[in-house]
Amino acid sequence: MTPLPSAGTRRVFVQTLGCKLNQYDSEMLLTQLRAEGYRDSESPQNADLIVVNTCAVTDIAERKGRAAIRAALRQNPDADVVASGCQAERSPESLLRAGAHKVVGNREKEHFLLAIGSDLAVVAGGVRKNEPWSDGTMIHGLTGRTRAFLKVQDGCSQHCTYCIVPQLRGKGRSLAVSEAVDRARKLVDHGVKEIVVTGVALGTYGFDSGSTDQLPDLIQALSSVCGSVRLRLGSVEPWAVTERFLDIVADSDNVCPHLHLPFQSACDDVLHRMNRRYTVKHLNWILEYAFSLRSDWGIGADIIVGFPGETREQFLETKRYLEESPIASLHVFPFSSRPGTSAEKLGNRVKRAEADSRADELRVLSRSLREEFHQKQIGTQVECIVEQRGSDHFVFGHARNYADVALPRGTSHHGALVRATVQRADADFLYCN
Repeated sequence: MTPLPSAGTRRVFVQTLGCKLNQYDSEMLLTQLRAEGYRDSESPQNADLIVVNTCAVTDIAERKGRAAIRAALRQNPDADVVASGCQAERSPESLLRAGAHKVVGNREKEHFLLAIGSDLAVVAGGVRKNEPWSDGTMIHGLTGRTRAFLKVQDGCSQHCTYCIVPQLRGKGRSLAVSEAVDRARKLVDHGVKEIVVTGVALGTYGFDSGSTDQLPDLIQALSSVCGSVRLRLGSVEPWAVTERFLDIVADSDNVCPHLHLPFQSACDDVLHRMNRRYTVKHLNWILEYAFSLRSDWGIGADIIVGFPGETREQFLETKRYLEESPIASLHVFPFSSRPGTSAEKLGNRVKRAEADSRADELRVLSRSLREEFHQKQIGTQVECIVEQRGSDHFVFGHARNYADVALPRGTSHHGALVRATVQRADADFLYCN
């Protein structure tokens, strides 16, 4: 395949699928392309280059990646379409069959211009095994947003039985605390209002340097340089949530009282088969200790249902636990078998219809938990950063505890830091004056 044309005044549109880390990576690609002369396009129809940054965490995610490529070609058959991300590592041929002109692996994102300038259709050199941290593109925030991601960790060495990520992003590796602080300082200097600290397995931050308790040190260091800029943590594995971790987060003035915890299950037998390194007793301790420190936490949890061998009673054990917990919301996934993982070989498969039914039950529960979380905040004052999204009557933002806030349109502008009183609430928003 011939190399893609040179930049000139070409326009680029990037579509991001999957996790927050992919959002960071997409901005990293855009940063490189802008430096070469590309201009942002607001839609694929007006773009000369379309990049689809894919995900492969489930079979549904992979279908979405292929569908996004086909849709891009339907909307703009003259555009050059490049696929990148985790699906590019796992099944590049499927992306080419979907119509992508080039496929670029995760490792090559750091040198994206060289990759798309190659005469190869697939530019994927394999995942990192023993190399240290490498991410040479400095980004200054997400385009048009008040929030920016700070990537401090990539890859994973934990090998949960259901997870394909270690095969697609390599071994866990961490950005040095000093470099993370320097990048955070630059984001603050560029005027961002909130920094989200993220990684593939943020709870393993520092593990590659021999430390199993370095994440609290990172939080302290970042908090000291962020000033009034809000600091929010991405998903943190339960095994990393220690007393010291919670003390530091709860005591900080600028670290948001919000945690997203991939519990995955609240049944010890299921957690053991998943190769998760904690028990329900530890999950109980996290919630009890966190709420003993402060009462305004917003805590979300990931849950996988229908894992091989999960009985109906084991599912109900998880459901009952969640019903009685102070968790604010759930992100629910039916189990998806990933080729090459240990769980692929496990017997006692749960039928897909049953797994989907269990997922639906928990999604209904999640809405109920979220409404209860919101209702408790009626009459309180919340701090909200106004975002670009909105409706005919409201502008939206997130409170420090990650509750969605709706403010009357015209009362505040994009990027404003607003303190307002919650007048009413439903499962979707805190409605403020």
